[in-house]
Amino acid sequence: MSSDTPWQSPSGPEDSGTAPAEPRFGAYGTPPAGQPSTSSPSYGPADPQVGVPPTYPAYPGAAHQAPPSFFVAPKPGIIPLRPLSITEIIGGAFESLRANPKAMFVPSIVVMSIIGLISAIPTFFTTRGLYSSLESTGDSAFLTEDQAMSLALDSLSTLGSSMLTAALTALASTILTGLLIVAVSRSVLGRVASPGEVWQRTKGRVWALIGQSILVSLIVGAASVVIALVGLVLFGITLVPVLNGDEPSGAMVAIAVIGILVLAVIGIILGTFLSVRLSLSSATLVLENVGVIEGIKRSWVLTRSYFWHVLGALLLAGIITVLVTGVLSGVTGAVAGVLSVTSGGIMPALDAVSTFIGSLLGALILPFSAAVTALIYIDLRMRQEGLDVELRQAADTL
Repeated sequence: MSSDTPWQSPSGPEDSGTAPAEPRFGAYGTPPAGQPSTSSPSYGPADPQVGVPPTYPAYPGAAHQAPPSFFVAPKPGIIPLRPLSITEIIGGAFESLRANPKAMFVPSIVVMSIIGLISAIPTFFTTRGLYSSLESTGDSAFLTEDQAMSLALDSLSTLGSSMLTAALTALASTILTGLLIVAVSRSVLGRVASPGEVWQRTKGRVWALIGQSILVSLIVGAASVVIALVGLVLFGITLVPVLNGDEPSGAMVAIAVIGILVLAVIGIILGTFLSVRLSLSSATLVLENVGVIEGIKRSWVLTRSYFWHVLGALLLAGIITVLVTGVLSGVTGAVAGVLSVTSGGIMPALDAVSTFIGSLLGALILPFSAAVTALIYIDLRMRQEGLDVELRQAADTL
């Protein structure tokens, strides 16, 4: 399958570009009840086109609900071609790692190792300066002006190094997520895509992925900032009497504390809501070949009636990644702790190694997280748009 037609929006024209694209699992307009979509994927060279494969009889309401329990859905790849349960999404994500480990792990490990090395170097030098400044203060309760200035500069350097690591990691994770989503979408039909094929499919969308990631972060962050500002206003109200030389009343303090706690809860709920509703933005951007804003809109539409289903899958995946990361981090942390006690002078080196290991852990976790995102996207399209019908047609042509 050397070239594929891209996934199309219900209102947009078909993409006429020449870049290789994901197999067209069907335009995502909702087909009439009881009718399979007539569009089908094309495989091989763009000219001539592969003919339309034979259609399959649709079970009642095929575009909107799961097939009857007696219907055994075909499974050409990592998942059965029908709407999925949460456990099937998680199981399919693990299966994608086993089905195509080369495409799922090699790019992630290579890129994150490079990021880890780049981040470890400034981490070593900045933390070495910070530890040196801390040692120079000794047990003195007061710092000289020179000591305070040196400690402040070293602290800022360490903070800058941490911010650089976070920025590089976020950038690499965004690009890798797009690559991995494409690899998983191919595995759904039982196809093992090479890292080179996946890169060819994704490279034209790299800047769009980065821009979309920044925009989504700004949307979620803006909501948090608004809530934080309201909390600061409440806190400021309690300070007014203090500034006037009076004691704030107990009722005023209680109202402010309760208000801040309520705002914190609202902030968590709102952040979770926005994160879930926008969680499929990268999948729609890459697989449907749409723009940044259109990808965000598509994610919002797809998750509209399935918020709890998506939240459940993301929550379960998050618990798994936290457990795995916790175990691996615990082992490396224990080793680092023993070494720091026996050889305190190597702390900067340990911090640098910890930074590198953290990047490697991210490389092992990211493929699973991206696979979950891709399968949630495919699941919601099967539930709402009859994508399973077209997937069966696509599988039949392979």
